Amino acid sequence: MRGRLGWVGTMALVAVAGCRVHPPPPPAPPPQLADDDDHAAWAESEPYAVVVRKSCRTLDLYRYGERVRSYPAVFGLNGQGRKVFEGDLRTPSGLYAIVDKRRHARWRQFMLLDYPNVDDVHRWWVATESGDVPRRGDGPVGPGGAIGIHGTDKPDLNDRNVDWTWGCISLRNVDVDELAMLVPIGTLVLIQD
Repeated sequence: MRGRLGWVGTMALVAVAGCRVHPPPPPAPPPQLADDDDHAAWAESEPYAVVVRKSCRTLDLYRYGERVRSYPAVFGLNGQGRKVFEGDLRTPSGLYAIVDKRRHARWRQFMLLDYPNVDDVHRWWVATESGDVPRRGDGPVGPGGAIGIHGTDKPDLNDRNVDWTWGCISLRNVDVDELAMLVPIGTLVLIQD
């Protein structure tokens, strides 16, 4: 049995190892890597699944539970905390699905997520009841919408890992083109803090 310090140190190494951005795999089967984030047991039955790790600044693509791609990602301008209401400039956290995909004049590709989900609406309602949501006109600002994964018209900001979106996840254009080609509508997207 490991001591408390040994367990904490091991978990820190696993967390850091999971944050690496991996290039596309070679044509031959990729070697088995040691970190736990190369396998997502919850996604073993999914042809494709996406995991966004805000703390690692990555978007990882899984095929039947095995990580096959990892892309650098940037997020909402107000990177701290979970999205609660429209205009808070935060990227949401939770489990979503891609509900639409289309070419976009500004973003190159846009993959719409089903934000807000039931958990997001509940969080918004609780914040509204406690007076933590700004008001507009006769009522509170809503939870927002139109959150997605898209490319960039600010490639220099993406290359420098500068968060600039209003709550979406932005990838480099070459990466979003590849992702949009691979994932179908209905793909699950887990966004973690």
